[in-house]
Amino acid sequence: MTSPQDEQLKAYDQLCDSYRAIDDFRAKLLGFLPLATGTGVFLLLTDQAKIVSMQNFFKPIGLFGFVITLGLLFYELYGIKKCHSLITAGIEIEKNVLKVSNGQFVRHPPGVALFINEALAASVIYPAVLAAWTFLAFAFPQIQDQSTNQAQRTVPLIFQEVARERAIEVFLAGFVVIFFYNLFLIKDDIRNAIARLKTKLQSAATADEKRSQ
Repeated sequence: MTSPQDEQLKAYDQLCDSYRAIDDFRAKLLGFLPLATGTGVFLLLTDQAKIVSMQNFFKPIGLFGFVITLGLLFYELYGIKKCHSLITAGIEIEKNVLKVSNGQFVRHPPGVALFINEALAASVIYPAVLAAWTFLAFAFPQIQDQSTNQAQRTVPLIFQEVARERAIEVFLAGFVVIFFYNLFLIKDDIRNAIARLKTKLQSAATADEKRSQ
């Protein structure tokens, strides 16, 4: 018969495995998504004849890529939240059950300058990919008459005003949403950093007072 401590250790091991699996998958997806998107757009837009023949399909392709990427972004946001919850649970187990002060969750480092972390990377990569699909969807006019719009069919890839503006809007909106979501997740780290800064300032002020006396 297993003891309560053995059950707690088993739960801790499962928690560690879950965290590593989610974190590893998210890291692979963050690296693969822009590469796959860039490759697909490159194959679509590097051949003038291909551009002419597929011009009417760029909008549905762009919208399809946008929707798929948006779905992956939703999964990423949930993965970020789940990892955050696992870290919190791991800290509780290491402190209150295992009684260790150097566990992987207790010593889990905050982001560089607090803000530079996985969520910030996602706030750049996913909106950039969404912006790329948005641009593809709106950069080319739809050909209505194959016989009278020959000039339109040979339009080169240009940054048309509407497509450029919508792509920028999508990127900025995605970045802002994920950035503030990241601030919400690291609010405790921010509070702790502010508290440490106040303590240092008070210590420095006390030391100055003692030296002036």
